[in-house]
Parts: sequence; structure tokens; C-alpha cells
Amino acid sequence: MKKKMHVNEIAVALAARYPVEFGNEDVDGLSRKVGSSISNHIRSAKRNAEISRVPNGRGGYLSGVYKAKQKRKKAVPAELPQVSNLYTGKAGEYALLSELLFRGYNASIMTVDEGIDVVASRENKYFHIQVKTANRNPQGKFQFTISAKSYKSYDASTTFYVLITRRFMCNSWRSDYVVLQSSDIAKFIATGIIKDGKQYSLVVRYEGDKCLLNRNKDVTYHLNNFESMK
Repeated sequence: MKKKMHVNEIAVALAARYPVEFGNEDVDGLSRKVGSSISNHIRSAKRNAEISRVPNGRGGYLSGVYKAKQKRKKAVPAELPQVSNLYTGKAGEYALLSELLFRGYNASIMTVDEGIDVVASRENKYFHIQVKTANRNPQGKFQFTISAKSYKSYDASTTFYVLITRRFMCNSWRSDYVVLQSSDIAKFIATGIIKDGKQYSLVVRYEGDKCLLNRNKDVTYHLNNFESMK
């Protein structure tokens, strides 16, 4: 509903939006039904009514004109409670599991954590996924590490690494997924984007619409790109 509408406008809008239910009704008749329904709602709900009459500025009300009451939205806290990495990591696994299921993957969290966190399949192809989850640090970045030993022990053709970033945006918490194949990691190591060693350090940050890895590698292509899992 707009800020304020006449019952005739409401009737026309109803007929357009719900043609099966109201499309064949006479507009005047539907207007009367709407006005009667709204009046009954205001009388019965009183202070809790979701619709109110509109004052005419002379101590009365405009005839047949109503407006929806604006509900106050509860602010979402911009800071999450501090929890251990075990909680954050497990939350990321379940978040990824949900995302994969929505996208048609048959996915499951591994019962025993030996490096691979999630196994997924689609169209008779299987994928092994290591999940890394991080909240933003005071510098506005997301820090991840991958064990070089575990990285080298998995089949590169079926192994993926999903870096999950949790950000507070537009008054709500949002998870984004940087989807990297094992070969992407190898490429980044070979080109010096990721420093070789016992641990691979991956730092993700956002600049506008861009997602950057470590110093300045643009990995926006990999952001939420689950179609690369094929």
C-alpha cells in the first residue's frame, strides 16, 4: 500500500494483483467490501490495527482514505557475540551445506574431520570441499590458512576450497563464498600471489564490488561462483 490510498484505488490494485479472486467483481462493489473490511479491522484491532484513517486537518478524517501504519524495525546488532573458532567453523560448514542444497547438490558434512569438510555430488560428479570461515578483522580483512600438507594430499581434480566471509551489510548479516578449485590455489602459488610454505595464507578484502585476494589479486570471478564446481 502507498502512503495513503482511497478504497477505490485499493479495489483496482486488488483486481489487478489477484485477477482470479477479484478480477470479475464490480469496482464499486469491491470498494465497498474493502472499506467495510478495513473499518472492521480498525474497530476490532484498535491500537494494534495495521491500517489507520487519514486526518483531513480539520479535526476529522478523509472519506474512504487509509494508510498502512509504519512498523518500527528492530535494529540488527552490527557486532556478533564473540565465540570460539569451533563455532564459527561449524556455522560455515552448515551455511555452505544449505547453499549447495539450494543449488541442487546432494551434500553432506563429513562425520570425521580429516581435512575435507563437505562432500557434494551433482549429475554423478563428486566434489570434496574444504571450508574456511572468517569474520572481518579490525582492518576490514578476512584471514584464512590452508595446510600445505593437506592441500598436497588431495586429488586436485575433485577438491575445492570455499572461503566464507561474514559481513554486516544493509542492516543484516551476509555470507559470501569465494569458490576456489585446487588448481586455482596452485596457480596463485606459482605466480607468487600465495606464498609457498607449510601454511598458505589467504587474505580476502572487498573494495566496492571487487573481491581481492592477498595484496591485489582480483578474485571477483570466484565470488559465489558455484557453477565452477562441475
